[in-house]
Amino acid sequence: MKIIQGSYKFFLKALFLMLQGICVYASAQTDISKVSIIEKYVVGYDEVLKMKFINDAQLYSEGWQELPQAKFWQQIMNLRPDSAIVSIAANRKVLDKISVKDWNKLNDVQHNLYRDSIRKINNIADSINVLITAGKKDFYEFKKVMPTISRSIDVFKKNGVDPWYAQAILLIESPGKMNTKSGVGANGPFQLMKSVARNQGLIVNKTVDERTDIEKSAFGASRLLSRICIPYTKAMLDSAHVSYNETDLWFRLLVLHSYHAGAGNVAGVIRKINPCEGGMQLIQTVWQTTYGGFKNASQNYSQLALAAFCNFDQLVMQTNDSVYLIEGDRMLNAYVSCKCAPYDECKYLGNCIDKYENDLLEGTIPFDYFITKVKAVETELSGLTPYKFPNGDERFNDIGFQLLKARKTEEAYKLFKHNEEQYPDSWSVYHGLGETYRIMGQKEKAIANYRKSLKLNPNNEESQRAIAKLTSK
Repeated sequence: MKIIQGSYKFFLKALFLMLQGICVYASAQTDISKVSIIEKYVVGYDEVLKMKFINDAQLYSEGWQELPQAKFWQQIMNLRPDSAIVSIAANRKVLDKISVKDWNKLNDVQHNLYRDSIRKINNIADSINVLITAGKKDFYEFKKVMPTISRSIDVFKKNGVDPWYAQAILLIESPGKMNTKSGVGANGPFQLMKSVARNQGLIVNKTVDERTDIEKSAFGASRLLSRICIPYTKAMLDSAHVSYNETDLWFRLLVLHSYHAGAGNVAGVIRKINPCEGGMQLIQTVWQTTYGGFKNASQNYSQLALAAFCNFDQLVMQTNDSVYLIEGDRMLNAYVSCKCAPYDECKYLGNCIDKYENDLLEGTIPFDYFITKVKAVETELSGLTPYKFPNGDERFNDIGFQLLKARKTEEAYKLFKHNEEQYPDSWSVYHGLGETYRIMGQKEKAIANYRKSLKLNPNNEESQRAIAKLTSK
């Protein structure tokens, strides 16, 4: 955490806050009774748990979800990393969608020609900066972060700190990951730096790192917010004579910026803007302003929070009291309970299989559960018509290759071995097994399966190249 740098007046104001007759911790507390906390039954494939989440109605009543920046990041969070969105840097207006593989094939000159053509098609000035942003669906694992949000809400409430911040930070910093170090050394679900964590009472040394413990990490983050981020954000707004309410969404977003970039940098941004009032317009101006270490990543931080809340709400608010982590189960259970579908039954059940495939790729369900459920859907299909859903070797092998790309090697191995039993004459199955064994470091088995693939399809150039590469080592 960087020390606030600013005018003498601001320093005195911040110092006054800390030296008042009450401690800073108490001064930063919000009336938690005004924070909307909902409880839901979260249904997984092996358990049902009751969890707590934040529901922020301001997000929609004030129209934050309609901002182009929020819409842009929502799409990025739902987009697989093999695709990218082309947008205007200043306002994140979406211009196009492209393949990352195709983009990487182009050289710098071709990149510039593409950007020029995009500007011409959309009738925008040559000076407008156009960005290419790859999808981050594999990073924003909102289903996996649910338990940590629920537990952290309890910690924040116990410490008298607005639990809205717990959900916001966990959704965007390191969702679903407990031990992930950043390039600058931050670690844990709240991505605390070593010095910051130690200052807030956590143990971080060569043998112990309490930043990876959810309760202790939440405790450290809540203390950081209550002792530094919230009081200093209030002080900088007081210095600018801007009125605020601590439960206003715009105020919370500004506090998030202090958490991410350091209160000193945010104070510099506020002085540079010199606002007359708070609100959405102030936050949008913050997104266009730089100061010290407050640059592009800092500007994006609260945009990510808005997008994450929107996407998370779509997941959490799908039914009145339950959240189905397995989308396939949600659809199949709705069908089985009434033996009907909102449209053609075959198409509906086919979409169930699509959902189960996504559940497998996301890591929500293991392969064995996936196969069991696919068979259950096929049973329902067989009772309707002679129609058979096309779960051939190509369809399942494609899922296997997607699992490999997502680094879910164990599940990919199980899928390809299943396909080997079902489709022993499929060259693609053996190529997939070859790829899997190669990734697992089992060179001889990889070569053997590549050769089986070549025997079934002598034109399979990928297996030929793989064998040549492995045998040349």
